[in-house]
Amino acid sequence: NTTYTLDFADAISDNNEGNILQDFRFSFSTGEVVDSMSVSGFLFDATNLEPVAGALVMVHSNQADSAFCTLVPLRIAKTNQEGRFSVQNLAAGQYRIYALEDANRNYIYDQPGERIGWHSQLVEPSTAMKERVDSIPPDTFQIVKYRAFIPDSLEMFIFQEDNAVQYLKDEKRDVRNKIDLVFNRPLTDSLIINLLADPELNDWFIYERSMAHDSVSIWLTDSLQIKSDSLFLTVGYETVDTLNQPFFQTDTLNAFFFQKGGGETRSRRREQPKEIPTLKPSGMKTSLDILQEMDMVFATPVFDYHIDAIHLYQVIDTIQEPLEFGFVRDSLRLRRFVVDYPWEPGQKYEMEVDSAAFRDIYGLASSSIKHSFSVKPIDSYGVILIDIANPRANWLMQILDKQEKPVRQAMVPANGKIAFQFLRPGDYFLRIIEDVNGNGRWDTGDFEQGIQPEVLRYFPESVNVRANWDRLISWEPLMFNIHDFIKRNRQNSKSIR
Repeated sequence: NTTYTLDFADAISDNNEGNILQDFRFSFSTGEVVDSMSVSGFLFDATNLEPVAGALVMVHSNQADSAFCTLVPLRIAKTNQEGRFSVQNLAAGQYRIYALEDANRNYIYDQPGERIGWHSQLVEPSTAMKERVDSIPPDTFQIVKYRAFIPDSLEMFIFQEDNAVQYLKDEKRDVRNKIDLVFNRPLTDSLIINLLADPELNDWFIYERSMAHDSVSIWLTDSLQIKSDSLFLTVGYETVDTLNQPFFQTDTLNAFFFQKGGGETRSRRREQPKEIPTLKPSGMKTSLDILQEMDMVFATPVFDYHIDAIHLYQVIDTIQEPLEFGFVRDSLRLRRFVVDYPWEPGQKYEMEVDSAAFRDIYGLASSSIKHSFSVKPIDSYGVILIDIANPRANWLMQILDKQEKPVRQAMVPANGKIAFQFLRPGDYFLRIIEDVNGNGRWDTGDFEQGIQPEVLRYFPESVNVRANWDRLISWEPLMFNIHDFIKRNRQNSKSIR
């Protein structure tokens, strides 16, 4: 008394022209009744609401969460280019609905790299009478009633769990005094680094990390280790195993330095006297945005610096007016310094640095620096004023560029009125994140904890910002229609990652 379905997908085509018989299914039953209920809906990428094609949507009669990870589903369907799916030939009853990008094709969620999604509620297929508008040539319309299988418009969101196993992705030693370590994901804590030959040796390196802490630079300070072409060390860090259980991983590395090139000939060295090396900064811009920082980045970590050797002036009609300012060292990126001052739009500035104001960990001193720069005028920017209806306390408002990367963000206030100043001219997207945990960013879901990814709501269309113009936007995010948004912004794009 069971219904079986043969799903031919796109395997059948005609003999003459190769036209494909799309989504052909053949069903039969070993009993007197063929199960005919169905469940339909759409699958979207949780990170950007892009329709997801080619993913499996699975129906389980076993309502335990473990069924998704241990049992082959009762019925499956594959999403089309619009992300739509339709699971056919279901019997009456209650089901769990899951989505899976099945990397190993076993119809079970058992790989950390597989993207998943699920519907939070039990789904009970049934039928209902619905109405649609039907046209009769030439200009007549009538309302037609028909029997529909419901639910027929489920919305599911697929995502990648944040459960990738931590590992060392790459290591290199391009110069003698620095070892670079690159990881596949941000580290939860600082690395524990020891020399294999002398684990008790201290103060032989300086630790510098990236902002995301997914890469680390080890600056060697011990001359003996710098001279060594082959340097064996152990790197320890917290990670999890394939069962998501925490453990401490230790990798043993040979940081080998290979001298590239054969150097210059003796006659060449005689022709060009060797330049005296100095510590030089980079990253100093000649034109700043109003909210942009003036920073200095040195090639090596700085050991000592003197603020009184740094001078900042505002240039008014060629006259230098001295300014009081702050000078801050980046707590993570040890080679970066920031000039802290509230820049005035359209003004010119000059910074002078005395010689030997900076000295790096190898004793190299900086030479004198004179750098002129200006701040863009206020009329070169635009403003977006947003009036949000029925705001919620956990809404995080973001301004996105064309690549949908956040350029500005702020929590939505209780009155729903929020302004973003000093935006460069161009097209932007507006997006609200339901920031449930209040950490100021979008967070993925967790299947084991039953946590769905944080909800995204986009303004229906892109917003054009013009220089010296204010753009007023009235928005009701709770009225967000995902299908209208996709029709306007996603139909001509493939996938935004």
